[in-house]
Amino acid sequence: MTYQIYSHQQLQLKSIARLKQIYSEIACTVEVSDKRCKDSWISTITSRAPEAIADYQASKIQKLSPAAPDNQALAQAELDHFIATQAQEIAPQPLTTVEINFYHHEVYCGKELIAYIAYDHDEFVTQPWLVMVNGVDKFRATTTNRCQRYIQWHHQDGTLRETFPAPVEVPEVPTILEISFYDQEAFVGDKLVASISYDHDNYQNLYWRVLVNNVEIFRDISAARCHSYIKQQYQQGTLPVQEQLPEEVCTIGNEIMGQIFTESEKYGFEILDDGIYNNDIKLGEVGHTDGGWWVIQAYSGLQQKVGCDSVGEAV
Repeated sequence: MTYQIYSHQQLQLKSIARLKQIYSEIACTVEVSDKRCKDSWISTITSRAPEAIADYQASKIQKLSPAAPDNQALAQAELDHFIATQAQEIAPQPLTTVEINFYHHEVYCGKELIAYIAYDHDEFVTQPWLVMVNGVDKFRATTTNRCQRYIQWHHQDGTLRETFPAPVEVPEVPTILEISFYDQEAFVGDKLVASISYDHDNYQNLYWRVLVNNVEIFRDISAARCHSYIKQQYQQGTLPVQEQLPEEVCTIGNEIMGQIFTESEKYGFEILDDGIYNNDIKLGEVGHTDGGWWVIQAYSGLQQKVGCDSVGEAV
């Protein structure tokens, strides 16, 4: 709160009667030279009695000081503190984007996968970049930056996730292991949670599928989209529970890989993640499922499994 200090200009506008009143209020003891002259009163008040004015105003401040705290000021201070505290508590974590490949990006808030950005390869699409949540298209744009802004805005206002509430504790996303180019598995530690495989039959161009307990639960046009779908569903606790294979089955799998490696070594072939190679040229893939051996010949271009009687014949 401020208190008025009379300036010379302000006093000029007042009458002699009002000047006398001000002279009395400030308890000025300096004699006015000419009580009939307005300038004498003004000169006495402003120039010859500064100490009196200071004392007067100090006394006024003391009298006007509230005996109790200003309730409005206290309420405002409490409100400001509450707003600052709440803003700190609900301030969203910064989002980070992980590039899986040029056509696929995953967006995380902390360690939670909240959305992913995928590219639509259809040549007639004018807005090829998609924002996807739980395998569902949410937004289309011409650039990844616009997709990023969409995710940022709707994550902040809570509308990015429509069905599933955020889990209290967010688990780590599953790790994807590539068995071959056409088969991958999602693990959490040593626990299998889902499988991803390529379906050679045309299913509306959705060749990649997610399997849990050998039951298809999702399809999409790329393996990366299936990976992100599994990660989100697992973190939200909505992925079906995969029954774990007995240990002896894993042992059999290792034995099969050992047989393939032994046969390939006889011919000087090299085994990589996506198949068997000779002098950096991919020859194909060899596998064993449902009790039978099979081979996919790379040069045929058909990508079809051909049955074989033995691992030696396949290699």
